[in-house]
Amino acid sequence: MQFNVAQLLKEPIGATRTYQLDENLTGLDPELIALSPLTGTLQLLRTHSGVLGTGRFDVTVQMDCGRCLEPIAAQVEAIFEESFRPLTEVTTGRYLLPDEFEGEEEELEDSALIIDEHHILDISEVLRQSIWLCMPMIPRCPYAQPEECPNFAERLSAMDESDEDLADDDDQPAVDPRWAALLALQKNSAEEKINQ
Repeated sequence: MQFNVAQLLKEPIGATRTYQLDENLTGLDPELIALSPLTGTLQLLRTHSGVLGTGRFDVTVQMDCGRCLEPIAAQVEAIFEESFRPLTEVTTGRYLLPDEFEGEEEELEDSALIIDEHHILDISEVLRQSIWLCMPMIPRCPYAQPEECPNFAERLSAMDESDEDLADDDDQPAVDPRWAALLALQKNSAEEKINQ
């Protein structure tokens, strides 16, 4: 997702370019499993200090349901708006010094926001971060109620069976061995109080 913005940087402030994207996200992030191509619109706007990129994109990704823990398909709408600054002056090729840049100091240090010396603007990293930020915190499978989800019902049943097995095995609750010494001390202390 790279765009040559040399001509845009030569144009006056306010000049724009609009791109319709339909991109395969394979290789963008090993932990991000895209189930559909990323589609949407990217607009690049010439500003006084570089290029402002804005975009709204849709993609379907694989996530784990927060209820039944099974993989589900989640629709994500990724939105971003970032300022990209050129590394070199487009007309002369001269490297721009940081003090010549008009913008926030954080933007100077972020390599994802740099237009390289060949005037290539790469939105891959910004887009990757936007997708992660726009994902639902607790994705849900399509069932409205937990009881309707067969995977969730199966997990509850398995948990109930294991609880019953534990209850049948021993009437005493399981004790972490690290606490056993403290329990013995507590028992000895209680016995001493009874004997007094």
